[in-house]
Order: sequence, then structure tokens, then C-alpha cells
Amino acid sequence: MRESERLDASYIVMVRMTSAKQFDAAASMTSLCRGGPCFVSTLNRQQGDKVDIDLPSTQPVATRKARVILDRPQRDKFSVGTEFVGMKDARRARSIEMHRAIYTYQKMNYASGDTQ
Repeated sequence: MRESERLDASYIVMVRMTSAKQFDAAASMTSLCRGGPCFVSTLNRQQGDKVDIDLPSTQPVATRKARVILDRPQRDKFSVGTEFVGMKDARRARSIEMHRAIYTYQKMNYASGDTQ
């Protein structure tokens, strides 16, 4: 059973290995909960890898540290589940609120016809 509600997410994040800054990859976030985000990436991560995640990928408003807890092949990509590390509950809650704000902003722009 999940610890908290998992929210749908559909925006691009930048994921890089904490220990090797040269391995950056854009990834499609698929969901987010207080535990951490899930995303689809072209790079294979290993369970236990530490990653930095920029939210969103262009003009990031936050960078979160996470640990890979799941990595499954998905066609020619990988479905990766992570958990936030070193974050107190209040900061986790703020990450969820930030996600909701980004999602609402995207919906408003899509509804107005501005897809830039």
C-alpha cells in the first residue's frame, strides 16, 4: 500500500547522476507523490543510484535529490521510480504543491491555445 497519493505528472525534467555531472538526460515525469517522482528515461539507472532532478527541465524552479528504487525496461527506455532523500515532510509537501502549480499553469496555457 502506498504511503501517499500519487499524482499524474506530464512534464519534462532533467535527471543527472549526483556523482557524475556529465550524464544528463531529459526524462518524462509520469507521476509524483510525497515519496518521490517516477519518470521515463533513455538512460538505465541502477537501484540505489543517487540522482539530482531539475523541476521542470527548462528554467528549473527546484532541484531535488533522490535515490533510484525501481528501474524497469520499457520498450527502448526505462521506467524509473525514485524516492526523495534528505527532505523533511514539509519540504516534500511543498514539492507536491509546486507540481500542482506547474500542472495548473500547463492546463491554463493549453486551454488558451498557448502551447509554447
